This record gives sequence, C-alpha cells and structure tokens, in this order.
Amino acid sequence: MGCTKIVYTYNKIKEEDNNGILPCIKSVILLSLVDIVGTQKAELGEKGYTEMLNYAENKERQGRGDELMPEASFMHPISAKTYIKYFGPDNEKIDVARFSDKFYQFKELNNIDSPLFMRWGTIYEFVTQELDELIPFLKDKIYNKHLDIGYIGGADHSYYGKEESLANEIMFFLKY
Repeated sequence: MGCTKIVYTYNKIKEEDNNGILPCIKSVILLSLVDIVGTQKAELGEKGYTEMLNYAENKERQGRGDELMPEASFMHPISAKTYIKYFGPDNEKIDVARFSDKFYQFKELNNIDSPLFMRWGTIYEFVTQELDELIPFLKDKIYNKHLDIGYIGGADHSYYGKEESLANEIMFFLKY
C-alpha cells in the first residue's frame, strides 16, 4: 500500500501546501501500485467479495471490528475495521488505481505534476490485467508529461533478485 500512501500524501500536500513543500518534490516513484479492490474481486469473485465485506461490516456493527478477517480474505491477517477501510464503500481515498475500470479518470495520479516513474514486476503482482495491456492503457489515461512507466521482467512485488535492474532504471529516470 506504499504507492497509495504516496499518491494520497502528494495530493494532500498539493491541496494544503502552506509550507512550500511541493516545489521540493522533484519526482514521484511508484513501485507496484496495487488495484486493491479489483484484485480482491478477482481473487474472491463478486460473491466472495460481497460476503467478506458483509462479514467485516457485521463484525464492526457488533463492536468487534478489531477481530481478524477469515484466512480467505485478501491480505490476511487484516482486521474487519481495516478491511472495511480498504474495500468498503467509502474507500475512495485509497482506491486510486482502478485498473479494471476503463472509465476511471485517475484523478489522483493526474494531479501529480512532478515527473512520475511507475514500475511493476511480472510475478505475483496485485493487478488483474496483463502488464502488456495495462501499461498502454495507463499511458492513455495518465497525462503526466514526464511519465516513465513499465515493468521489470521476472521481478516479483518486492523486486527480489531484480534490485539492480530496478535501481538502474530509477537512476536513468532521475538523470532526466
């Protein structure tokens, strides 16, 4: 969820920049941005997703929101309260990567004026599309004039064993 936090924080700073912090941000690097709801729905199916959300909401109504969700839920262990925050109806602050919604405008990403670097690995990522389809889709949706978007073949979500490749791509991006 690191990328989501970066996007949220950048937008918050841009909205409220009373201290002049925004000009200090020279670039934004997003590694393995997660389509959190889309991946959850793909993993569980629409019915399973609804069942898990109902389960979490029932726990919260019972005052037991701190209890853990069943193992079948995404990102286990996760509390019912946090599950609702991530996957519930009021999650627009963190659901900024709706890759499966072809009409989504990516407002939060398009609000980033600094040069933007985005990468994914090809193994165990939390996206439902093939990266060869996702990347051209995002190139059409994200209007950052300094967008560098792609993937690193053979890398997993943590880029284990591909750190040097990732570092080289980031260094190349930062030079320009």
